[in-house]
Amino acid sequence: MTDDLGTLLRRLREEADLTQEQVAERSGVSVRTIRRLESGRSTNHRMGTVKLLADALEIRRVAAVGTQ
Repeated sequence: MTDDLGTLLRRLREEADLTQEQVAERSGVSVRTIRRLESGRSTNHRMGTVKLLADALEIRRVAAVGTQ
């Protein structure tokens, strides 16, 4: 799960054409934390942190796979 989160975070950040530093500035989450998440080195991520990052990347809604 952690690797999936890191991969998704990096992909969304790159698609938004943002650096880790820009996401950190927008979200209030440290660059170090973003690097740890993207690399899969962070195994204890808080939902509040994930929400801050989603807001910074302007992610409004994620639909569950297989739901209609």
